[in-house]
Amino acid sequence: METIVIRITGMRCQACVQSVRAVLEALRGVETVDVSLEPGQATVNYDPTLGTVAILREAVEQAGFDAS
Repeated sequence: METIVIRITGMRCQACVQSVRAVLEALRGVETVDVSLEPGQATVNYDPTLGTVAILREAVEQAGFDAS
């Protein structure tokens, strides 16, 4: 397992946090997700043999937020 912190801009409320958490948790290989409104980031524990950082970021962006 690996852990990555993704910076997310565009989250404004707890509904945004829940939306980001849901899209990340739905991805194959993701074990745990912690999303914080402040400072605007998601900490993801995932299996790199089942997913990539690019896939994680793309999922956040498809949910309507900017990820870096």
